[in-house]
Amino acid sequence: MDKHYDDADSQMRKFEERKRLKSVEDKQVSSEVFDDKTLKVLYKLANQGYLQSLNGVISTGKEANVFLGVDDDENNVAVKIYRIVTLDFKKLNEYIAGDPRFKSHGGNKRQLITAWTQKEFKNLSRLYKLGTRVPEPYTAKENVLVMEFLEHNESDASAAVPLHKAKLDNAEEVFEEIIDFMDVCYNQANLVHGDLSRYNILMSYNHPYIIDLSQATLTSHPLSRTLLERDINNIIYDAKKFNVDLSYEYIEDKIKK
Repeated sequence: MDKHYDDADSQMRKFEERKRLKSVEDKQVSSEVFDDKTLKVLYKLANQGYLQSLNGVISTGKEANVFLGVDDDENNVAVKIYRIVTLDFKKLNEYIAGDPRFKSHGGNKRQLITAWTQKEFKNLSRLYKLGTRVPEPYTAKENVLVMEFLEHNESDASAAVPLHKAKLDNAEEVFEEIIDFMDVCYNQANLVHGDLSRYNILMSYNHPYIIDLSQATLTSHPLSRTLLERDINNIIYDAKKFNVDLSYEYIEDKIKK
């Protein structure tokens, strides 16, 4: 067999070995994340050089898990795997149905999750090209998204911490950067995040990086106004946690100047 395929087979075995988790809860999560089709996707990504191994969980959520991966150049990457079992497909269809970039896939769950993953990839790509602080997206295949790994800082290469766990010395500047992101997102990318909060903002090198862009909608989407209002109110609430006072009018004027 060709050495290239031998290498890919070796990586596949690594992925499978990492499924052998000890606790009952971990085994349940593993079976939800690493189904046979997802393992085949990881195999293809390994074959293409995007992924050499998975080295542990960065974060877990109801819809997706994010793993620390290593690519063929020994660079750390973040690997987001959407969990087919626990996804709310009614919600996915609702968001995709109002986005002309994607067609609705009705009851075909696999096609729908592929569209959802591509939606996050395209939203990240659009925002990254505009210079906003989002992780650089590398590739997306079916329910797997490979993107830039964000580290804590120059002296700590561990994963960047979510804003809700961070200690800020420059809280006012951080929230101004978040508002600037909302401005560029709305006025240049024509997107509304739709679920912006301290739980999906990562602090890397003392700057906020926005993640979880799968549900982000075009400003032409019928839900965009409602989602923008929710984002603004979330940021006002989060800012108070860091003793920063922001008003709805202040943020809205910055965005809709």
